[in-house]
Amino acid sequence: MKNLFFLGLLLFPTLLFAQKRKPFISRTSSEAGVSLTSNGSLSALAFTGTQYWGIGKNKKNFKFGLGGRLTSSFGSGKLEYITAPALLTSGKTGPSVFFAEQITQNIDTLSLNATQVNALNIYLALRYDFAKKWGVEFNIDLVGFSFGSSKDAKLTYGDGNQLIQNSKAKPTSFNALLISDNDLGSLNSAFMLSYLIKPKLKVLAGAAFLFNEYTLDSPVTYTNSIGTTVNAERYRTKQLMFGFGINYLFKHQ
Repeated sequence: MKNLFFLGLLLFPTLLFAQKRKPFISRTSSEAGVSLTSNGSLSALAFTGTQYWGIGKNKKNFKFGLGGRLTSSFGSGKLEYITAPALLTSGKTGPSVFFAEQITQNIDTLSLNATQVNALNIYLALRYDFAKKWGVEFNIDLVGFSFGSSKDAKLTYGDGNQLIQNSKAKPTSFNALLISDNDLGSLNSAFMLSYLIKPKLKVLAGAAFLFNEYTLDSPVTYTNSIGTTVNAERYRTKQLMFGFGINYLFKHQ
């Protein structure tokens, strides 16, 4: 019995230290907010909800988060959508597409009378709080789906874009981040500077980069001057926008 008592005394500091030890990654704050971005031709209203995890000893500086984002974008008839599939735009797929040059002979253009796409996606956020009230964040959509009404569309195609076909187009249903032109559907990403104006309220300002994609109801198939068979259904616009937002911070329980 005495031996067990002394063994307990020896182990007690170790057990106490183990109980007080903080995990390297733990949940911190959760937030919900809204942002508005625009470049004149395309505007987007984004609603977000995010759970953050702190990394390191104090969990105060570097954080990553997972959340959901609903991006509703509104575009004018001046927007130009171009051929989306990577195999046509650069002649290849995979990560190397990011560095590949576009093959102009394979790229056609799609014009819509107006655009309105609603994209509901799961997204990843990386945040660094470099001061008590200041922080910077990059976030990007990962996967989800889009919906919206069908629009009148005019496809201008062929070498020199000399042929025209009128059709209908609707937002591409499935969204997935697959690197550059490998991406599918409509995806939003943002780089924002934030400032905590109240303990539970922060304002944000920065840039957003939005992929919007439509699928053509009646695609055309033809062989161009370099021998490529073109039969694209998906057409995409990539738009850089600037704007601001506001977030409400929930206390983590």
